[in-house]
Amino acid sequence: MEMVAQRAGVSKITVSRALRGSALVRPELREKIAEAAKQAGYRMNVAARTLRTRRSHTIAVVVEQLSRGDRPIADPLLLSIIGGLLEALTPLGYALILTTQAHFLTSNAMGADGIVAIGEGEGGAGLREMVGFDLPLIAWGEPILGLDIKVIGSDNRQGGKVAAEHLVAAGRRRLLFLGDAEHPEVAARLEGVREVLAASEAVLAGVLPCPFTIEGGAAALAGALDMSLAFDAVVAASDFIAAGACDALVARGVTVPREVAIVGFDDTPIAAAHRPPLSSIRQDGLGAGQALGRAIVALIENTPGLALKPLPVELVVRASSS
Repeated sequence: MEMVAQRAGVSKITVSRALRGSALVRPELREKIAEAAKQAGYRMNVAARTLRTRRSHTIAVVVEQLSRGDRPIADPLLLSIIGGLLEALTPLGYALILTTQAHFLTSNAMGADGIVAIGEGEGGAGLREMVGFDLPLIAWGEPILGLDIKVIGSDNRQGGKVAAEHLVAAGRRRLLFLGDAEHPEVAARLEGVREVLAASEAVLAGVLPCPFTIEGGAAALAGALDMSLAFDAVVAASDFIAAGACDALVARGVTVPREVAIVGFDDTPIAAAHRPPLSSIRQDGLGAGQALGRAIVALIENTPGLALKPLPVELVVRASSS
């Protein structure tokens, strides 16, 4: 440790604090010390540290995975969030456990020091179970009535507003919303759409729930056509839903965007790769993961002044709505 301190130009106590991820050490200094430790070949005795601090220095990342698999674990946004978590947690000295089974975390001796929940489920069912573990917990998504937990999420309401404003400005007057509003994030996006329509001459042609999949979007859109719903634009709760809706329209001989414009959500690679390319509301998955990682460590270490703000979103316009 003395060699690491000399290389980094700091005291041994600062090295000790940095290598155990203490918030008392500035992030840039922690990175400098971590690099010095790597160059010196220093390896922390994790077992001794665990006994001393009563911590495992692991964070459990629990992905809400419903039995019907309506949100694939290989979703590009999810993978980006996990990547951001790794970027934030590694320099702070924390490892990551990825699971879809929250109760598994209580069955091993050391357990996890905290939980990051990604995916709230319908009505926050998954989060309600995790609250009972009595561990520091932060969730990705939207605040849920009746659950007093820390939440970081994109500004979903603003995302819905921006999508609707874009379509209304383009002359669209009957907007169809595709997505399951039982999910808090989707409900917020729908609220944003409704807010714009209430102040315009456009109307909501319908709200059709569907899974976060291409097949779900296609089936919902086909159902709208079978019901003879009149609409000239679609706001989809995800890019997968938007892609399926677009495919269903084309299969029925409806031109996109001339007859029906489409805006998705997330701006995942499928949006740009689709034909026609899909307009989408971009979420910063990497930034989200980094924010979640910093926040869960702050909760574990009881760092004061933790401020959580919605992450900004932006509209990416492509051929499906222009």
